This record gives sequence, C-alpha cells and structure tokens, in this order.
Amino acid sequence: MPSLTQKELSAKFIEKLLMFNFSEEDSETLSSIFTENTLVGVSSHGVNRFAAFIELVKSSHINPKAIPIKTNAFNALEQWDAQQGAGPLNAIKMTSRAIELADEFGIGCVALKNSNHWMRPGYYAWEAANKGYVFICWTNTIPIMPPWGAKQPRTGNNPIVFGVPRDKGNIVLDIALSQFSYGKLANYRREGKELPYFGGYDEEGNLSKDAAQIYKTMRPLPIGYWKGAGLSLLLDLIATILSGGNSTKDLSKTNIDSAMSQVYIAIDPNKFSSKEILENSVNEILSYYLSAKNMQDEVVSYPGERIIKSREYNLKNGIQVDEIIWKRILELKVS
Repeated sequence: MPSLTQKELSAKFIEKLLMFNFSEEDSETLSSIFTENTLVGVSSHGVNRFAAFIELVKSSHINPKAIPIKTNAFNALEQWDAQQGAGPLNAIKMTSRAIELADEFGIGCVALKNSNHWMRPGYYAWEAANKGYVFICWTNTIPIMPPWGAKQPRTGNNPIVFGVPRDKGNIVLDIALSQFSYGKLANYRREGKELPYFGGYDEEGNLSKDAAQIYKTMRPLPIGYWKGAGLSLLLDLIATILSGGNSTKDLSKTNIDSAMSQVYIAIDPNKFSSKEILENSVNEILSYYLSAKNMQDEVVSYPGERIIKSREYNLKNGIQVDEIIWKRILELKVS
C-alpha cells in the first residue's frame, strides 16, 4: 500500500485536474479538498472518490468551466444555480456566500440547485467554524435508502453537517442518514471487513453486517430507524423547495450524483454575545458531555475530535492509499 505525503498527493490531484480542463485556481482548490479529506481519515470522500469524480467530468455530468449564478434573493435568503459545476467548488463558494450574508444579517441561507457530489460536507463546516460561524448544510441525493418498512430505495441518505466554532477544536458533526454512508460501505466491502454494527439488510431480508450484501440490496439502515427515514424525506423536501431544484424523485431518473439540491446556512453567534462568553459556554457544555463514565473499552469523544487526531497522525506517518485506487488515479487520461 503506497504511503504518500500531503504534498505528493496534492500534486498528483492537481496534475490530473489540469488535464481535465479545470483552471489552475480551481485545480488547487479541488486538490486541497480531496487531500484534506484523505488526510483526516475520510478517504471514502477523498482519494477513493477522485477517479469517480473525474469519470463524471468525462461523461459531461460535471462541467469544469461552470460558474454558479445567483437567480433570486430576499434579504438573508438567496437561490443559486450551480450549472452542473464541480460540487466541491460550488460548496466552497456557497459557504463563503452564506458567511457574507451572516455578516450582514446575522444569518445567511443559500439554496443551490444543479450541483454535484460535494465529497465530505464536514470540510465546509470546518471552514466556516474556523472563521467563527455556526454552520449547517445538507444535500439531497439519488434514492439509495428505503423508507422505513419498505424494500425499495425511495429516499437519499442526504448527508447533513453541523459546525460550532471553538478555539481548542471545533465541534463538527458530519453524518449521512444511513447508519453507514455508501463510501464507508465501499471501504468495508473492498477490505473484506465486517461492519462493527448492523448496517442494513441482506438479500433474504435479514439484518446484516456484510457491506457487500447491503451495497447489493441498497437497503442500508437509516439512523434512528423510522426517525432517520423521516428526516431524510424532510431534508429532501426543504432543499428542493428552497432551491427550486431537483428532488430525490427527479434524481432517480438518471440515478447519477448530478444536478442535486443543497442548502447552506451560516450564523454569526457574535451578533448576540461576546466571543469570550460563547467560548466559555461551549466549553462548559462540552466538559459536562465528556464527563460521562465510559463503557469498558469505549472512548468518549466529541464530534470532530477524531478528525484532529487522524490529521496529526497522517501528517506524521504518511497517508496510506489503497494500491488499486492509486493505480486507477495514475492511469486517468483524456480519451
């Protein structure tokens, strides 16, 4: 398994992105996102997803030259059209725009249509939290999860992320609404490992820890069972209504992670109180949360803490990349 430095991985991403008609600036931004996602231990939305991203460019589902345009606005609420541009680039721009609106109004909400897979939404929450903003964003997806009590996928696993700024380490919860994201299932399937908890159903309708079986049936468990299924529906509804874009039902016609609807919300907490008071409040809540006695070998941590530790470890020891995935990236070429 190849071990790469942050610089080596980033340079290869830039090389390939330039080959597929992304500008130098956009190539550097995309490379930073793919590299950072891999560096913090989320390879499923970093290096492991890069070749699939390029395939969407080759099939014209991603336009490397597209620029998002604002289509409507009302005070702190705006609608934008991504025009099939690269999902991570759109997400960075919409995050920045939501922050600009929050600076003016205290809160900013940007609804985006016709975007593509944004990779790891936690990246954008970290960006916002690093600048001192509370942040929430989510996307709808193609139908890859069944409603509770059903066998066929009719809703997305609609990832959502929450971010809260904190000087000693931001608190960022980044979750798909299936117990395991499809990216995580793909990792377990490729490595031939059993899931640590039941993640969905096999072909016989039994609860399973076999990622390959769940991938095949497209019946992952929603988080919180019926609650997660209901939440996925509401996130799809709200993203579709606010953006005026495609719903999961619309996306089912192509079943490709393209032309999705997303929402980005930034809040400036300093409009209400001083940074010192807010920091103390967050730390008190976190201290109480972490004071709970752990179960046997379990470690109690807050959302985002493991990301920090993974990043430090990979910077020190190198980034481990699956050999087959790395070979596929090296072989990417314009055809």
